[in-house]
Amino acid sequence: PYFEWITIPLGPLTLQVWGLWVSIGIAVSLYLLHRRAHGIGETSERLLNIALILLLFGFIGARLAHIVWYEPAYFLAYPWEVFAVWHGGLSSFGGILGAAVGLLYAFRKYRVQAARRLQLLDEFSIVALYGWIFARVGCFCIHDHLGMPCSGNCMLAMDGPDVPRYDMALLEILALMPLAVLFYSMRHTTKAVGWYTAVLFIYYGIVRFFLDFLRATDIVSADVRYLGLTPGQYASVGMMVLGVWLIRKQPAD
Repeated sequence: PYFEWITIPLGPLTLQVWGLWVSIGIAVSLYLLHRRAHGIGETSERLLNIALILLLFGFIGARLAHIVWYEPAYFLAYPWEVFAVWHGGLSSFGGILGAAVGLLYAFRKYRVQAARRLQLLDEFSIVALYGWIFARVGCFCIHDHLGMPCSGNCMLAMDGPDVPRYDMALLEILALMPLAVLFYSMRHTTKAVGWYTAVLFIYYGIVRFFLDFLRATDIVSADVRYLGLTPGQYASVGMMVLGVWLIRKQPAD
């Protein structure tokens, strides 16, 4: 059944549901990072400081990528809207790219040795997966990623306000749950550095690439396409390539 849960009135204040779930996702990731710090010989303070840098750079990257990839003409016409983030407009892949830049900066700032960097990257990849799932719950609640119409008996479609449609956030949550279970079941397993990041990149890249074919093309807010593919699909290919490269760097048994 279709529903919309966009805001939560709290007296004179109005809480945005999407922002609430994103905040919950960030809190979950930071908590898990704090719990895992001792096991990898790191201080919780240093890991959390690096994480805050990643969040800042990720937010900036998410905004800039949305402007450049999705609505460049609009922001050229209304440049002051660049700063109006409360109107929406954040790219998830832009956030990943921004976080990557922030991670490189943080590694230099805190003088993280080269041999240690992939191990820390694995830790951020593991905790980010769980935070990502919580954040996507927010996307599902406000339905900002509607999919194409679904005719017939579609088990995973929602009875939308116009016609039954897929909800891309719901599909992504369901697709990521098996990977979250796998990572949890392997929490005491030692893997070569870079393995978790490689698996996450390849898995999510494949999931996102094929799910984007189900995105709506018949609504006003439909994602822009370049040569028939969304910006997310191009980014997915890049993520898969990077994941394969990390796998190939793994030492042979």
